[in-house]
Amino acid sequence: MWNKLKIYFDTCCYCRPFDNWAHWTQLRVQQEITIIMYIIKMCAVSGIPIVGSAAVDAEIEDIKKDNNKRGLARAFYERTVTDELAETASIIERARELRAQGICGEFDPFHAAFAEACGAGFLITTDDRFERAANKLDLKTKVINPINFLGEHFVWLLSST
Repeated sequence: MWNKLKIYFDTCCYCRPFDNWAHWTQLRVQQEITIIMYIIKMCAVSGIPIVGSAAVDAEIEDIKKDNNKRGLARAFYERTVTDELAETASIIERARELRAQGICGEFDPFHAAFAEACGAGFLITTDDRFERAANKLDLKTKVINPINFLGEHFVWLLSST
């Protein structure tokens, strides 16, 4: 599985390191940032593609209140992705289906549709609501918090030795 694995981060992962300082004081946020960076490094070392999308591009561009955060998130995204998937009619249709099935938020159904379309094994998100909604559905991609992904990765490491 891991030699064919692709990872898709939703926009909140690209923004997490640039959250306001009040968030940084929360242990969970610190852990998520550390693990996001670990996943990126693990992917680079292992040759695991990190796939981006038009949905991430649009959502980063939608950050209007904080130009600095938008710029930092954009640069982080561009440094991180190794491949980017273009929007297609089938992705738009799948996003509509996922919205009708209960994945809310303006961009979340699109992130799930893009992740499925590129064959990502995991869609990493720090959005608990998105993770809960997605995991009630039968998706081709597992939607998971970085902290929970770490557990999946360690299980794989132990099983591959």
